[in-house]
Amino acid sequence: MLRVILSVVATVSVVATMPVAAQQGPGPRVPLVQDDTKDPDAQALFKELRARGTAPLNLHRTYSNAPKLARATLAVAQALRYDAIVSRSDKELIILRATQLARGDCQFGQHRRLALSCGITEEQIESLPKWRESKLFSDRQRAVLAFADAMASADGVDDATFDAMKAYYSNQEIVELTMNAAYYVASSYISRTLRITAEGNPKGGAYGVCK
Repeated sequence: MLRVILSVVATVSVVATMPVAAQQGPGPRVPLVQDDTKDPDAQALFKELRARGTAPLNLHRTYSNAPKLARATLAVAQALRYDAIVSRSDKELIILRATQLARGDCQFGQHRRLALSCGITEEQIESLPKWRESKLFSDRQRAVLAFADAMASADGVDDATFDAMKAYYSNQEIVELTMNAAYYVASSYISRTLRITAEGNPKGGAYGVCK
């Protein structure tokens, strides 16, 4: 019996350290709202997405079961992406690390493509689980990654980690990075709970990529 318990504990420990976990199983747990929906907010959401250069993703179709909230959520996502002053590369970096820690494979996969378009390299992305041991990141990027790790920790962000961010970013930029990390962690939890699966990155699409 002790061996069985230890085996289970070891398995749980391995899963807990996986950078991005594909643990969703069949899904989603709620219907994907289709293009023929009669709901005016869902229709407006789909129209807005297509106007921006992308078809509605599974995430948007799942969220559209609560159509008014879905539209508000999209507005927040757009503001985080386009209305912030902090560099897009740093935003994508903190999103990658935050969603990796939250095991948001849908969000991580989508933002991997965006991060690459913003100058983050494949080698950097692959080394994220062990970034502290890597020499691929600048001191500024290491401050961002330490901040993301601390946000996800039980103890939260200590003063030393916060002060390291202040050496590179203004108060506004720190708040923007914090909000980006928190938003996409929440999105990761929603996707895991409702089993929203990514349909594959739209290769060649320009929606959301750095210009």
